[in-house]
Amino acid sequence: MKHLNCAIVAALKAIAVVSLCGMSLLTVIDAAGRYLLNRPIIGSVELVELLMIAVIFSSVPLMTRARGHITVDGFSHLFSARAVRLQDRFGALLATLVSGFLAWVTWAKAESTAEYGDITAMLSIPLAPFVYFMAVMLALDAICHAANFFYAGPATGSHKS
Repeated sequence: MKHLNCAIVAALKAIAVVSLCGMSLLTVIDAAGRYLLNRPIIGSVELVELLMIAVIFSSVPLMTRARGHITVDGFSHLFSARAVRLQDRFGALLATLVSGFLAWVTWAKAESTAEYGDITAMLSIPLAPFVYFMAVMLALDAICHAANFFYAGPATGSHKS
């Protein structure tokens, strides 16, 4: 199980890094081509948008797994450690339900996107694989929240204010 976890984390990090680097490189080349050669990259905005999907949705389960989301604990000093753990577990349960629901709705949207054959306007790239990717990442996020529910340890990676 630990090897699977490490492989998933490595894959998600690779997706995020490669996509972010691709966005940066594409933006630099497009800007240089636009202003120096008067030849922009056709569809660069679409490509950046699709790469953004990869960056954002691969990062969400990574942050959840690391318990790295920002939390605000303005009143937690007034409660016992047990009450704070209970609050963390309730938050993880609620987040599991929300992420699971969003995954379900997004999967349904991916199916309709595939059925209608939706594509990007300039490059005619099919959108369904990207929407399916979003749904899978949201489902993985729900799994990470569920794991956090069963392990209500301290939020080690979070910024508390």
